[in-house]
Amino acid sequence: MKTFIICDFYLQILFLIAGIVSAFTCESYFQGIPFYFIVGFPQLISYIIKLFLDVERSSISFIYGFFIIPIWICLTLNMFFGEYSHELNNILMIVPFYGLFYSPILAILYIIDCYKLYKY
Repeated sequence: MKTFIICDFYLQILFLIAGIVSAFTCESYFQGIPFYFIVGFPQLISYIIKLFLDVERSSISFIYGFFIIPIWICLTLNMFFGEYSHELNNILMIVPFYGLFYSPILAILYIIDCYKLYKY
């Protein structure tokens, strides 16, 4: 488990750097959007793995899960059911829209939490 925590911390740092680089080098209309998926998806997988491991959960971890899990649930539901109704699509995209503002802060907090878990 200690090996997972060490690898997880360094992978999260690597994905954060890759996300920042992609935000500045992407030349599409959605210039900053790849950052959210490059950083967010590995953090989501790491968070779910830590839920099933015997790892001490901090308040940062609880806050991260409380605010990030609904974003991924809404994006998944929108992917499967959003094409059936324009109104449903609009409702399901409210939470991810607000997540654009607070998820970079939560991504940094999650890496800080990984660092604290790695150090102790």
